[in-house]
Amino acid sequence: MQIPKPHINIKVRDIFRKIYQNKQINLSASRDSLQEQLNLYLDHFGKHINHLIPQKDKGKIWAIIERNNQVAKILQTPNQRKIIKKQYELIGRIALGLVFCIDGRIPAIFIGGRFARHFEVPAGEISTLNRKSDGKIIPDSSDLNEALRRIASSGDDLLEIIFAHTSLSNPRHGCGAMMAKRKANLKSPGISLEEANLNIIQQKTIPAISNMYQEFRTQLGLEPLKLVAVAALYDTDTFGIILNYDLRKEGKHLSISELTNKYKGEMDEYFQKNNLFFGSMKEKFCDLKYFTHFYQNVMFVEESLMGKKVAAKISEEVKGYIKGFYPDMTDHQKNALFFLLLKNISFQYLTGSSVLKKRVEHHPFFSHEESYMAVAMRGATIGKFDPQNQAFAASPADPKQAIANINIMLPLLGKSQKPYILFVCNSINLRDLKENSVVLQRLLGSNSGLLRDIIADQKLGQMIEKGEMVPVPVLIEENTREVLKIVDHSGYI
Repeated sequence: MQIPKPHINIKVRDIFRKIYQNKQINLSASRDSLQEQLNLYLDHFGKHINHLIPQKDKGKIWAIIERNNQVAKILQTPNQRKIIKKQYELIGRIALGLVFCIDGRIPAIFIGGRFARHFEVPAGEISTLNRKSDGKIIPDSSDLNEALRRIASSGDDLLEIIFAHTSLSNPRHGCGAMMAKRKANLKSPGISLEEANLNIIQQKTIPAISNMYQEFRTQLGLEPLKLVAVAALYDTDTFGIILNYDLRKEGKHLSISELTNKYKGEMDEYFQKNNLFFGSMKEKFCDLKYFTHFYQNVMFVEESLMGKKVAAKISEEVKGYIKGFYPDMTDHQKNALFFLLLKNISFQYLTGSSVLKKRVEHHPFFSHEESYMAVAMRGATIGKFDPQNQAFAASPADPKQAIANINIMLPLLGKSQKPYILFVCNSINLRDLKENSVVLQRLLGSNSGLLRDIIADQKLGQMIEKGEMVPVPVLIEENTREVLKIVDHSGYI
């Protein structure tokens, strides 16, 4: 089979050549030729599987990348930088991390924005191991452990919030990873999927992260924190956070949806002078045209709530709950949790999502509509800052976990999505890419290594050979997740 010759192959090949000659890379040229890089890679890929990639599928993949980069461009604007700067000021000196499921109905931009680190694993259950020296459970992820070391070294406190998730209006739309456990009889009988998920988080994810972080603090001569992580539940129907869901029968839980609904009338009275009211942006919050305007309003509402300018009882109720149920938190941790919960209220207030009509799909993340998959062993993937399009994303500890994660994603995509698109991601900062640093070379090796392991898997390898799944290796910018480079690893296929 002959490889078609794209009109700009010479420029694209020159960029590839410079990478492997350790020469500086022209970032503008790389960005300008991104579509040609993709086409060249897909042509090479098609040759190796003896099946040309149709133009419509090339167009589909390019549309995903182009939209992702549209979002990244918005995130780099001065107004967006002001928002993130203000968020960091309000959170204070603390590292806030969120661990949540690979489910595409949980977009990072909604649950945590850019002010928190994100780590995505099925059901919020990280891969763990028992340390040989003392038998303590710790994360089985070098990247996660080194991230914890960096945080400890900064001297700042850490608060990790580990999320289970559910669909309160329809239990059948709950966590797919937990449903798989139920089918395999790996779940305790007699309790709900949500409770089983929260038990796993309490017994596995929280102790593993806590043990590792506390060890690093001790090594640095710092006092261990009394508490490092807490569990929470996220409702994909309402975008609402629930604390202590297991105590709901005793009335000791905190539901942000209930709180938003309780005070939305008071908030309407205050914000009407700003032309804001409950649900005033429900038709706009997923539209890129209003992306910055929406988050400016979220920030405005949250600042007003935190400053007790409106519905002071909201602030008092949330602070009182945190103080009563999490007495071991430091002041920095309490403030970070307070910030996250008030942001959640502000988001729900403007979108009107806290009021749910049963079985009525009222936003783009209500049901599974994922159009592609992404994996990255360093955590950052494309698509998770997109306010409209769904994607499966995972932060596996190793290639074995990556393959397991992909196998969880595939059944939810549906046959109509073929060929399935899988982005194999590595994040990099612009300087390391431009200067062609040793970091770039290491990331290229990591990227190709993960791709090779995916190809070596019998099931996934066969799908790739048949053209049923198209892996797309990419380098993305570590903060905005802009796709900077298509990496041609087609020779491994």
